[in-house]
Amino acid sequence: MAFTRRNTLVLMVAAALGGCKVVANADLKAAKSKSADEFDANGYVDKIWASKVLPDFKGRAMELDTLLTDVAKDPDKAGQVHGHREGDGNPWTYEVKGEGKVVAVDTASRHAIVSVESQTASGPRKVDLQIGPVVFGTMLRDALPFIKFGDFVNQIQYAQVSRALNDRASKSVRESFDPADAMGKSVVFYAAAVLGSDTITATPVIVEPAKGGKT
Repeated sequence: MAFTRRNTLVLMVAAALGGCKVVANADLKAAKSKSADEFDANGYVDKIWASKVLPDFKGRAMELDTLLTDVAKDPDKAGQVHGHREGDGNPWTYEVKGEGKVVAVDTASRHAIVSVESQTASGPRKVDLQIGPVVFGTMLRDALPFIKFGDFVNQIQYAQVSRALNDRASKSVRESFDPADAMGKSVVFYAAAVLGSDTITATPVIVEPAKGGKT
């Protein structure tokens, strides 16, 4: 049989493939995640979520009413004592806990919001809880004192951690809280927040029925 140019090309390709190993996408991704140049932000957050993040909120979160009173008296002192910020000039971010009645639920977009009205010494305050799955901002990362910019190689990794924390918080909250059945119910929340406006936007890590409240 006479070899044509096409026959020769086919044989060359076959010979080349004979020495190659076809790698599945999952294996390829796993190999990349193990390389020195790749940072696995989700893996990092998975390791610290139950062991550090949730215990930190359970132990350090301040009652919203008390915190608002302290901030009104002396914002800088309240920030130094109760808050956390990475570098001068950035806003103080707080771990807060509160209780209130769900007065609005907006799940029309992926940036879903559950609004809770909490009673405080200065009157009712609305807290907009970002339950995602899209969560904006870096409040959750910035509220945690054990996550520091200097611990990461660059700004990209630091930003990836913020995104991974937001994603994990949304997933965790939605696994135990149904926004479709929340209207008018009383809830307790633990969340990261920056204070400074009448309506507080917060990123929750826990939302659960209030004791003795409607479920």
